[in-house]
Amino acid sequence: MPFVAVGRENSAVIRIYYEDHGSGPPVVLVHGYALNGHSWEKQEAALLAAGHRVISYDRRGFGASSRPSTGYDFDTLAGDLHVLLSRLDLRGVVLAGFAMGTGEVARYLAVHGSGRVRAAVLVAPLLPFLVKTGDNRDGIDRSVFDAVTARIAADRPAAMKDFMDESYNVDLLGGSRVSDQAWQNSFYVAISASAHAALRCVTACLEDFRGDLATISIPVLVIHGDQDRVLPYEATSRRLPALLANARSVVIAGGPHAIIWTHADEVNHALLDFISHLDQAGGRQSGPENRLQAGSENGQADPPCG
Repeated sequence: MPFVAVGRENSAVIRIYYEDHGSGPPVVLVHGYALNGHSWEKQEAALLAAGHRVISYDRRGFGASSRPSTGYDFDTLAGDLHVLLSRLDLRGVVLAGFAMGTGEVARYLAVHGSGRVRAAVLVAPLLPFLVKTGDNRDGIDRSVFDAVTARIAADRPAAMKDFMDESYNVDLLGGSRVSDQAWQNSFYVAISASAHAALRCVTACLEDFRGDLATISIPVLVIHGDQDRVLPYEATSRRLPALLANARSVVIAGGPHAIIWTHADEVNHALLDFISHLDQAGGRQSGPENRLQAGSENGQADPPCG
């Protein structure tokens, strides 16, 4: 199994597990909260079929990576990503993050620069800043996050069950866009994560990324479901085009938080279309918001709006 060492805790080496498949222009996939690199399986298949080299990895505390009690902040997590990209000597990367993974993408670009990265993709992002404050009135009340951390501390398996229900909008999409078995798979991955990681990553997600976003000039694609109950579109993606120098946005109608599974065809279409057009107009991707209709077989966008 391939690993890179990113540090030590006492007598143990902290190792990050990764998978590296295919050949061609590289795409690096950063998974969401309570998941692992395999959560991208539908995007990995589409990218490999399109001739890309695809690298996914498990965040520390999750999947097959080490489970230290420290390092669950975005400076450290972006540092882990930096070690991986450096050890594999990747260049011209499309760096894609889902949910929590978008925090690593933004912090990596702000701290380590875009020398290895030609474009970024933010799927169901937690950016720009989740907490409602005096200068961030579109955020979410801090009490909501305090309740989540209290729930995890009191009964982590039950909290993960609730999280997966909300991620998939299982009351609406269960049995149609997500099977019981797919839900169960995600739940088992979530409860197998480090208890330290499960709790502390929630706190990490409250970091303010507005300063990070101001440093990003490479093309960025933002993809979000308009029925996301975990990271609501209005508090997150809707605000990003005004904060990014070179961005385009795709909104998937009826899409829940876990759109990389429930609406994989639409996500894959938007992702591959973005990558295929990176070299047009000097790499600029700015443009109006597109809305993809749920259930579209070809993933074609509606006429631009907004």
